[in-house]
Amino acid sequence: MSRQQRETLVGIASNEASVKRVVRWIAASGALVAVIIGLRSLLLDHLVHAAVLFGFAASMLANEFILFFSKDDELYKSFFLWSIGLLLLYLAASGGESNTGILWCYVFPPFVFYISGLKTGLSLVTALMLGMLLIFNFENLSFVLATYSPDFQIRFFSTIMFVVVFSYIVDKQRRDAITQLVTIGKLYEYAARTDELTKLPNRRDMRDQLETEFSRYQRNGHHFSVILLDIDHFKQINDNYGHDAGDVVLTKFADALRDICRKMDTAARWGGEEFLILLPDTKLLEALAMAERLRIKISRMEVAYGQQTIRLTTSCGVCSIHSAKDLGALLRQADVSLYQAKLRGRNIVIPQVTRERPATAGLNNSARKGQTMGLELNGFDDPV
Repeated sequence: MSRQQRETLVGIASNEASVKRVVRWIAASGALVAVIIGLRSLLLDHLVHAAVLFGFAASMLANEFILFFSKDDELYKSFFLWSIGLLLLYLAASGGESNTGILWCYVFPPFVFYISGLKTGLSLVTALMLGMLLIFNFENLSFVLATYSPDFQIRFFSTIMFVVVFSYIVDKQRRDAITQLVTIGKLYEYAARTDELTKLPNRRDMRDQLETEFSRYQRNGHHFSVILLDIDHFKQINDNYGHDAGDVVLTKFADALRDICRKMDTAARWGGEEFLILLPDTKLLEALAMAERLRIKISRMEVAYGQQTIRLTTSCGVCSIHSAKDLGALLRQADVSLYQAKLRGRNIVIPQVTRERPATAGLNNSARKGQTMGLELNGFDDPV
């Protein structure tokens, strides 16, 4: 998983946690209000009303236990919203205190859209409105104790629909704004971690990936290697053909890196005409083989610029984490190797495989293949 994907998931998880905190706060507040009003109803001998309110408070407490044992946030929110909806229908049907219970319905649309989203919110609000129509039009039902005049019914539905539409619009704009901010954040993150010209990861992103790979090496012992390379005589290309030609060369060079790298590898622009390739689960000999394939591929490239053809070569410094105590030492050794490649005339990979170790002398061809890991590296004693 990439760093950007991880940060996106963290952002989503943070938003979900915020919504859950709001639900728990409303549930606690609602349960407290229900207990207070229930006690008052109990003192007034409104036993059914008190029992319903106490039952609602108990359901909020039960919902906390459901969340604790199931860890299912969606179940927690659904149970909460349906409990609220059923309580509101009861208050509308019974009238509540002084026939004012129905007024609690106005608080439902804003937080139902906030908690459950637009689509689910519309479904729940629609269910509530259908329940209200049933209560208004069938007053002879046994559970309908309150009566509402036609004028009140018209005004109630007019105002509640205004609240529903307004709440929907506000929450939709809020969600659209969050989506835009997330998109902008991803674009900024991409720009901050991507080289504008080559579209490869930049130095900052590569450093993060190196640290991740080094941590994996420390935990699990998985080797990795790096190839530090640059374009030979790049200054002359800029001087002879112009900086636009230099940009074309850098772009084509980056394309060549993409072509030869494996899916698990990462090629980045390290700075100027220097590039760095991270090779996970790769020991030194394998890294040297890849560097040599890349050097050959680059040496055969012909970059067309206008009516001219530009030939390229590259020098490579290779190092494995096994021969370095930390990332700083790894990068310094790769830089030293690249510098040695320049001193030796460029278009070369350092360290070089120079000869077979004496351990393979006198062995037949089959035995020599079994001793491939005994190749000696010029100037290095790094396991391959």
